[in-house]
Amino acid sequence: MYAQPKVEQETVSARIVSVTPMVPFDGVPHAGGQHYLRHLRALAALGHRVTILAPDSADNRVGRLALRNEFRVELLAVATPLGRRLADFVDKQQARLFPVRPAARIRRAFSHSTVARRLVETADVVEYQWTETAWLSAHLRAPSARHVVVVHDVLSQSYQRFFEASAASPLPQRLLARWRRFIVARDERRVYSSADLAVTFSAKDVDVIHRCAGASAPARVVRPPLAGIESAEEATRGTASAPVVLFVGAFDRSVNSDAAEWAATEILPLVRARHPRVRFVFAGANPTPRMHELAAELEGVEVTGRVETLEPYYADAAVVLVPLRSGAGVKFKTVEAMVRGIPVVSTTVGVEGIVDDRLHVFAVADEADALARGVIAALDDPASARADARGVRAATRAEFSAEQFERSLAEVYSS
Repeated sequence: MYAQPKVEQETVSARIVSVTPMVPFDGVPHAGGQHYLRHLRALAALGHRVTILAPDSADNRVGRLALRNEFRVELLAVATPLGRRLADFVDKQQARLFPVRPAARIRRAFSHSTVARRLVETADVVEYQWTETAWLSAHLRAPSARHVVVVHDVLSQSYQRFFEASAASPLPQRLLARWRRFIVARDERRVYSSADLAVTFSAKDVDVIHRCAGASAPARVVRPPLAGIESAEEATRGTASAPVVLFVGAFDRSVNSDAAEWAATEILPLVRARHPRVRFVFAGANPTPRMHELAAELEGVEVTGRVETLEPYYADAAVVLVPLRSGAGVKFKTVEAMVRGIPVVSTTVGVEGIVDDRLHVFAVADEADALARGVIAALDDPASARADARGVRAATRAEFSAEQFERSLAEVYSS
């Protein structure tokens, strides 16, 4: 549970409408949803009145029930006149061609809703969680409200990387990657240019937004509150009978599942040659069939599926591996290991927007053999690797503290 910090700062209560694709709840199995729930509770702690506005779905009804004593949640009916299966197919094809834009039936639900229109017209602030949701601002404009986009990922950076990775692909895939790079950049430019403020998790993302929408696009950094969530005692960490290399993620996201499969097939064998008893644990919801196949085929691979808490896995981990080769935004999994004092071996993508002249991780590399060497070095001398991780733990906790987060939110939503 997110602990409400005490912030000695006078705030002005605002009526905030939070537009989102998903309603979070305690135990939501992905980092973005967990951050969103902390964000909502921090706004409430500041005295703001928050109403959550989301499309109706089975998962969002679960979230509404879970938050019934904390927030007003309005779910908008989404019509499926063509039937669920065909509607899902159409949504999937649109998402392939226009990744920033919500499905047409979601846009219709918001544009035709008198409830949504009434809420926005009486709001002081309308915030949009995730860039894709901010596309709905065209249907929810209210002259008296400030429109704030909470940018979990700057998508144009991801699609630039997908385009670069498609160089050796067949022509249809290269053409699709080129189109998606173009349309995502154009649509994001529209979103960020029309917002009163874009809130990002790192200075790197502010720079990307300025490259996308121009230096005049208003954007600022609010670091996520990732310190204070750890609970395992320091003395118990990394004491499993066999060394554990941990990778955490929601594996229905292709960037995570691709990274897990790459780690199991190309990094694990190199590490096992030096440390035969090592275990690679992939902890998180929705692992792919291929991940399950690898767990059955390869010695030392464990795929957990969804778990109630990650703390036992962090407690066992000698190393946290972040082998991401694509994606964008601050990787919470990296920070969550750093605030726990666990050595991190990561690709460049995994540490973007995190490391600087004050914060570092144990090793950064982008090739399988170099990542394996980083893991091996940490396992060869675990005491030294732990000491290095503990050396930056205090600075990481200060940078990503709940107190700092709430102070930043107070400045954004009370101005």
